[in-house]
Amino acid sequence: MRSLAPLGGARVFLTEADPGTGPLVGNVSLGVGDDPEAVHARRRYLSARLGAPIVWMDQTHSSDVAVVGLGEMGPIMRAGGAYAPLDSRCEGEYGPVPADGVVIDARGWEGAPALAVMTADCLPVVLSADGGRVLAAVHAGRRGFLSGILVAAVRAMSGLCAEAPAALIGPAICGQCYEVPGSMRDEAEAEAEGIGSRTRWGSAGLDLPGAARRQLEAMGCRVAVDPRCTLEDASLFSFRRDSACGRQALVVAAA
Repeated sequence: MRSLAPLGGARVFLTEADPGTGPLVGNVSLGVGDDPEAVHARRRYLSARLGAPIVWMDQTHSSDVAVVGLGEMGPIMRAGGAYAPLDSRCEGEYGPVPADGVVIDARGWEGAPALAVMTADCLPVVLSADGGRVLAAVHAGRRGFLSGILVAAVRAMSGLCAEAPAALIGPAICGQCYEVPGSMRDEAEAEAEGIGSRTRWGSAGLDLPGAARRQLEAMGCRVAVDPRCTLEDASLFSFRRDSACGRQALVVAAA
């Protein structure tokens, strides 16, 4: 796990692949055919390193955002307009939360959990406001981004804190490598002007990191970008490079 630069007072970490030792070494996802016990062991290790449990998501390329807080009886979440306890079925883990974005209000919550977003080419985004005590983690693939997942996450944070959050766009497939059919590029461009790109070999592509940065900045966010491309960097999982690969996690933890 690599420690990244603090984000608005929050702590940020990134897990990575272990090149040359198999497509799942370092994987933290339960949805890619890996041994569940091995995955939970890696998650426990991350939690121990952080000194906090971690909220994991059941990511389905949706635009759903859940909000987590501390209730009278313990951690709770609001998803789809309903409240429910935030389950902890394994040591060091909460969830999985049925969403592609999670916001947490960690103010006054000693030992508040961290948030993780898993990717292997899609766009991971973490956000921080109020000195690193109001946080979000977002999985923004093409469908989720175009459906407004980032807008929904920022709006959920604004319901808790008036301050515009700082954002970090983690490693994802870049616009020069994310090849799509021309019709898909044109449809996406009609919904998000400027998202279309051309690959290094001249075909139609999409620039998700660039489009996300513009959208976040338009909402008043201060945005940092990790420029690494998952397809090009062997230290990162990439579904396009190896469809049998695992998933890395971008993790944000309260100050």
